[in-house]
Amino acid sequence: MPSIIVHLLLVLGTLILGLTLKSSAPIRSLFFVAALSLYIPLFFIPYPGADEAIRYSASFWGIYFLSVAFDLLVIRPNAQDALKPNNQEKPASQLPLLSRLKWATTLMFNFRGANWNCAVPGLRCRRNLSQWQFVSSRLVHAGFYYLLGDILSIYARRSPAFQYPPQETFGARGLLLQGVNVVIFWTLLVAFINRLHTLLSAVFVALRISDQEDWPAFFGIWSQTKSVRTFWGKSWHQNLRRSIQPQAKYFAQSILRLPPKSLQSTYVQLFICFLLSGVFHAVADWLAMRNPSSALDNVSYFVLQAAFVTLEDIIIYIGKKIGVTWIPSMLSYAWVAGWMTVSGPLWMERTISGKYLAFIPELSLVEKVLDKFGFA
Repeated sequence: MPSIIVHLLLVLGTLILGLTLKSSAPIRSLFFVAALSLYIPLFFIPYPGADEAIRYSASFWGIYFLSVAFDLLVIRPNAQDALKPNNQEKPASQLPLLSRLKWATTLMFNFRGANWNCAVPGLRCRRNLSQWQFVSSRLVHAGFYYLLGDILSIYARRSPAFQYPPQETFGARGLLLQGVNVVIFWTLLVAFINRLHTLLSAVFVALRISDQEDWPAFFGIWSQTKSVRTFWGKSWHQNLRRSIQPQAKYFAQSILRLPPKSLQSTYVQLFICFLLSGVFHAVADWLAMRNPSSALDNVSYFVLQAAFVTLEDIIIYIGKKIGVTWIPSMLSYAWVAGWMTVSGPLWMERTISGKYLAFIPELSLVEKVLDKFGFA
């Protein structure tokens, strides 16, 4: 096991221990400080035995867990009394030690709070399926996403823009091909995530480790993605929401003292959420590549998303004021696709140059079959 993974486990173990033990607010805060102190040396330890993708992933999830723990150990008065699974009657504070340890571990790894009273809004769960109907449907979906990623990887391996080191930028051959590259990148990433999610859900439900309700769909409904706000707020995965939304709310309402649900509070929280997301990606990028300009591009990309969502809200507001009541769906899709095409390379090209493309298969089963029959 790479030593950076061991380092991450030490950080995570400290946070889980702080959540598990019954202690006062100052003591819980000390556990957070201890975990943060363990994480900070990552900025100075090169870990040459781990490749870029491993360093990136370990660093990213390390800062994610720290951010979630900041909410659970510092912001909240007592998470043990407030948060619990929907099927758990007693609060965690009334459970024995081992049960609290399970509660704390599940809470940290349940990124979207699925089937808990802290669930991210809008999660989609398939219901009324038997255990094995669910498992078989997940396996079918995993097969579909495998084939989708396999087919698109043929393009990626042959495109100069997806090589390492990159041989050209996404837009080197014009805006149209830039759009194609952006769509291929997003789709490869979605296929990889969905394949992993559906396989894990099938295994965990088959072994009765968890229930179907613990595995809602990873993404929203793509056909409803008619604005950039909807893309980031509903269609794209919501894995980071528990690690950024409470913190943004705390900053806006407890530090800046902005009125809840006010326009100022809403947009401060919007920018803080995207800024934190950018910082997460930038920290992971820095710890993997030690390239300050690359890290800065990560922050810039996500802050730009907040700025564009704000612009989009202004345009929608003006449109309603002048009587616009309907916009063709294709125009809405083109709006979202156009912005993703223009802004995407700022982050995507850094991901490629950083060798984080673990979601692109190195070998293609479909390509081998085509080659065997003389079509490749």
